[in-house]
Amino acid sequence: KMIDRENLFDVFKIAIDKENEAYQFYLKAAENTSNPDVKKLFEEFAKVELSHEQKLKDKYRELRENAI
Repeated sequence: KMIDRENLFDVFKIAIDKENEAYQFYLKAAENTSNPDVKKLFEEFAKVELSHEQKLKDKYRELRENAI
């Protein structure tokens, strides 16, 4: 079954939200640890999640613009 355009946009919105949740999770984890190595690791994870979120937002915007 093919996914329709609006469902595709909904999937992107959910994915963007999930990436943001993961970003917030890792930031909070970094704040809550006293181990500098673990803090750095969580901060790197947060950065990766932020990158994923931005890529999804860019692709979402591109799909929306091309759908018009």
